[in-house]
Amino acid sequence: DIAWLLNIRGNDVHCNPVVLSYFCMTQDKAVLFANEKAFPPEVLEALGADGVRLEPYEAVYEYVNREIHAGETVLLSREKTNSNILKKMAEGVRILDQENPTLLMKAVKNPVEMENMKKAHIKDGAAVTKFIFWLKKHAGEEGLTELSAAEKLLEFRRQQENFQGESFDPIIAYREHGAIVHYSATEETDVPIRAEGMVLADTGGQYLEGTTDITRTIVAGPVTEEEKKYFTAVLKGHLRLAGAKFRYGCTGQNLDYLAREPLWRMGEDYNHGTGHGVGYFLNVHEGPNGFRWKTVPERKDCAVFEEGMITSDEPGYYAEGKFGIRHENLILCRKAEMKNQIQFMCFEPLTMVPFDLEGIDVSALQEEEKALLNQYHRNVYEKIGPLLEEEERAWLFEATKPVG
Repeated sequence: DIAWLLNIRGNDVHCNPVVLSYFCMTQDKAVLFANEKAFPPEVLEALGADGVRLEPYEAVYEYVNREIHAGETVLLSREKTNSNILKKMAEGVRILDQENPTLLMKAVKNPVEMENMKKAHIKDGAAVTKFIFWLKKHAGEEGLTELSAAEKLLEFRRQQENFQGESFDPIIAYREHGAIVHYSATEETDVPIRAEGMVLADTGGQYLEGTTDITRTIVAGPVTEEEKKYFTAVLKGHLRLAGAKFRYGCTGQNLDYLAREPLWRMGEDYNHGTGHGVGYFLNVHEGPNGFRWKTVPERKDCAVFEEGMITSDEPGYYAEGKFGIRHENLILCRKAEMKNQIQFMCFEPLTMVPFDLEGIDVSALQEEEKALLNQYHRNVYEKIGPLLEEEERAWLFEATKPVG
């Protein structure tokens, strides 16, 4: 919230471009408590010009005790505020226990942020598409493992302009490792990627233009009918949610069913939320928007969808000891038409990477689902094709051919 409000970024937290800090704002004062040595002179000058005073990080406790008096009102979130800060406040201070006002503002991206996020996803899409082509080409070769594949994807991302680092530790999970929802390979668990089965790749990047988060389940070689059945069911749910049109006022709890219905119809499910909010060159997980079939009080991610909110669409299926499947795009909430005094809303895909046609049982797709997939793949080829080498582009042309 502080990074967003002051338009500053740092590297104090792994993968999250934030600054360790506190911030206190009144009607006429704005005080930032942080390590002054971490700020370039031009940033300090810009903050000062905007009326922000910088004090040492540890000075926040003395400031709270000295500057906030009995009878005054402070807005803060008790569950997110350092308990020592609460202890330092004078008796008689009235606490208005609410979320930071910045939470919703931060979630609703402005037009410039929306356009920049699209640019970030086109660059990231080129990197991930190159990676998928490379992985399919080299699956089964000596030395190709989960860890080396993650390094190769990072190499492709580093080639993109304004890349700042990964948005979280990569999940490259081969075959049965894909069934472990938050698996991350280590030297002890790393396995070779053979030319058979599927690889689940859940990764993301930080760019000056925005934050990305994408999962693709990649067919490395022959797959079973069972794998194709569930690959297709998860894709159906993903496409239905991405293609939703709904009236303003809906939350993620209203829409989550769209993603789960194909699996629920089969008597199956996945044990995680369907989507989370994403920041603008900030944290890859941010509220208050999300997709979830039930209320989870501590998550607080069921806000009404507003135009400009960015949310992940990531249904999955996990067969313990066998394989895992997840299809994830980031989608941008937009206004659709206004009809009969009702504002309708829809989603626009930001992520631009093909879904693996080799994993799809086309006969299980409904006509509307085929149309959604074909339209998405047309967009991918149009936006990503020009950024690829000739061999990669020829492969992408085949990888985005219409299904019918």
